[in-house]
Amino acid sequence: MFENKTIKIIFFASVVIALVGYFSGLTIDVTRDAGKYATVAKEIYQNGNYINLTVHGQPYDQKPPLLFWLGALGFSMGGISNFWFKLPLLLLVFAGFYWAYRLGESLYNKRVGMLTAIVLFFSLIYSMYSMDIHTDTPFQAFITLALWQLFEFIKTKRNKNWILGFIGIGLSMLCKGPLGGVIVAFAVLGHILLKRDFRSLLDYRWYLGSVLAFVVVSPALIGLWNQFGWEGIRFFFWDNNVGRMTGTYVKATNDPVFYVHSLLYLLLPWCLLFFISAFSDLRKQILSRFHADEYFTFAGIWIFFIIINASSSQLPNYVFGIVPLMGVLIAKWVDVALVRKGRLLKIMDRSQVFVVSVLWLFIGLIVFYLFPGAPVLLFALLLPGLALTVFVYLKIKDDLARLILPSLITFSILTVVLNTHVFSYMFSLQAPPEAARYFNENAREGDVLYNYKYPQYELFFYSEPQATQVNFEHEMECIAGVEGNWVFTNPEGLGDLQNFNFEPDTVIEYKHLYLNRGGRFINPATRDKVLQPMYLVKY
Repeated sequence: MFENKTIKIIFFASVVIALVGYFSGLTIDVTRDAGKYATVAKEIYQNGNYINLTVHGQPYDQKPPLLFWLGALGFSMGGISNFWFKLPLLLLVFAGFYWAYRLGESLYNKRVGMLTAIVLFFSLIYSMYSMDIHTDTPFQAFITLALWQLFEFIKTKRNKNWILGFIGIGLSMLCKGPLGGVIVAFAVLGHILLKRDFRSLLDYRWYLGSVLAFVVVSPALIGLWNQFGWEGIRFFFWDNNVGRMTGTYVKATNDPVFYVHSLLYLLLPWCLLFFISAFSDLRKQILSRFHADEYFTFAGIWIFFIIINASSSQLPNYVFGIVPLMGVLIAKWVDVALVRKGRLLKIMDRSQVFVVSVLWLFIGLIVFYLFPGAPVLLFALLLPGLALTVFVYLKIKDDLARLILPSLITFSILTVVLNTHVFSYMFSLQAPPEAARYFNENAREGDVLYNYKYPQYELFFYSEPQATQVNFEHEMECIAGVEGNWVFTNPEGLGDLQNFNFEPDTVIEYKHLYLNRGGRFINPATRDKVLQPMYLVKY
């Protein structure tokens, strides 16, 4: 894609630095949802039951099992740790970049495919959710595989593509339920209907493929049936996706533009290019009266995007499933701009100059004000990176290189700064992993750790032997005061323990950051006020 040797060196240097950023996120502690998922994977690894899922020994139905299987696979390779929980998922994310390349190539051409993979690899959402694991992390990769294979099937009618496409759907459903089929269906059906290719709907393989997808997803259904009966099956097909979106399962306040402003940071450094591309695409569709070569991106993105914006439950990661198609859309219009070399290219170029400038200011704000004390090695990366960015703008004449190389350089350095400095510090202020490690190192044989009035799951993942959950005050009264018992709890729970009038051997106080208060933590002036006390009590 790049002919000039200097440009190639800068490009591959950016890739290497970005890889350092990705891999540095593998050792950061897991917390909140990721802590729960790691705990489920740990219990699978320890009890060998891949079908009937549990969390702290209780039946678990909230998410399908594929993410946990991948985590358990990592543990079987290298033992229980942050790194081995996340590594199989990161490798799957990298496979998704290849599938995105093939999707863009299949929809348009090789350059669009390459640009799609580059846009995704150098995107904050991929870096962030490869460090902070969600079910959407593997989900989006299998969505990409299914989209690529089924578009190939539409073009060629080959059985290989049909089979792999519906296996991809089944695997995506093993990550996040029926949503894996819904997103692909929007893209496929939208394309077929808008192309008015109604005869292709008569192909029996579309319907037989649904059976294949259900065969792939059957281990999840068997586990839910074993533990919850019909209620588990209903939860899988309805409550866990539709119930969340309609607010019947999870109550939330709707923000009709939530994903519009979320994409401003999730798609960094390409957020403005996405909005420019989306506007250009919609304008072209209207002017051509919706005559286009493909409708995969149009239907696949916007139907689901409208639904989640209207949803009662909104989280940034919910948009991840359509980000691969957003990458194709950006790549398509960058390719168009490069061919036309007109006003669109100038707009894109100026937008990226603005984004890159803002990101460099943000990096400076991080290392000099928000989170000072960065390692010297980071500064050894920052100065050459800034110099290279300026060099590209002043000396490189290649349109594609000028458009994307500064963004790649800046993003790769930002990722390293975030994962090695900012996130590593923020996640180190999680009390449960610290308390669990202290227990692991100091507990005597036969000692037991209990979790009381802390609602998350990190303690269970990091403690060995694994902590026991206590839900009721009268249960804790029987545990308190018994020699060899340890209790991890919050201030309310400590008050309960003090009311029992048993003298503890040791009380250790930790300062804990609830990550849903991360906004106030970023401000140094309010940082200490955000940290909450948590306690490890030994009897």
